[in-house]
Amino acid sequence: MVRQKRVMRGVVTSTKMAKTITVQVTRTVRHPKYQKFLKRHDSYHVHDEQNRCKEGDLVSIIESKPFSKTKAWALQTVIQSVEA
Repeated sequence: MVRQKRVMRGVVTSTKMAKTITVQVTRTVRHPKYQKFLKRHDSYHVHDEQNRCKEGDLVSIIESKPFSKTKAWALQTVIQSVEA
């Protein structure tokens, strides 16, 4: 049985590396005791082959084979591009 690859949406926070972007993914979790919704942020290094993303873009990323020690995600699509 083949495992389905995870897909996430996030905002590009850095484009300073070659063929790599940093994407911040925000998720909401419920506090176990107080039942309040909290925002949690995770940052991922994502492979961007054509260097087409800019900071502030809303992107979709997909889990892939490891490209390096810290990079195991690939750019799927640019959902919303920021106007420069």
